[in-house]
Amino acid sequence: MRTADQLNPWSSRLLFALCLVLSFLLPYTAAVLVENAIIKHWEGYGFTPEQTRSWWDNGILSMDTAKMWRAGGFSPSEARPWMSMNVSPGEAREWNDAGAALFVAVEWRRYAFTPLRARDWMRFSFSRGDAIAWRKHGFEAEEAATWREKGMSPTGAAEAKRRGATP
Repeated sequence: MRTADQLNPWSSRLLFALCLVLSFLLPYTAAVLVENAIIKHWEGYGFTPEQTRSWWDNGILSMDTAKMWRAGGFSPSEARPWMSMNVSPGEAREWNDAGAALFVAVEWRRYAFTPLRARDWMRFSFSRGDAIAWRKHGFEAEEAATWREKGMSPTGAAEAKRRGATP
C-alpha cells in the first residue's frame, strides 16, 4: 500500500473535535438567544435585566406572577417565602399591613383568621390560643378585651352574656 493512499488520522481527529465543540456551542447559543429574548420581553413591562434575573433566581419564572408581587410592593426575596406558603400577593400585603410576619400570619391563617380579624385580636394583646377560645364562644376582639379586663374567662363571659350581663 502506498503512503499517499493512507488516511490522515489528524483530519479525522480535527473533524471529531469540531463536532464536539459544535455540540456544546449550538445549544448554548440557542439558550442564550432565547434568554435574551425573554429578558427583552420583561423589559417591556418595566423590569431591568438584573431584576428579571433576580425574580428567576427566587423561583418566580412567570412575568405575570412577578408583576402581581411587584405591584403588591414585594421584592423577589420577600415574595418567595409568601409564595411557598400559598399566600396571594394581596393577602400577603394585608398581613404585612396588620404587622404580622409570615410565620405569625400562617399560624393565624391556619385557624381561619383573616388579616383584619387577626390584627384586631393582636391589637388587644390576645395570643392566638386566647383569640381562638374567645371566638369559639362568639366574641369579637373588642368585646373579649372588655370581658377579660373584668377578669372573666371565655366560658365565664359567655355564661354571663347569656344571662344578660354586660361587660
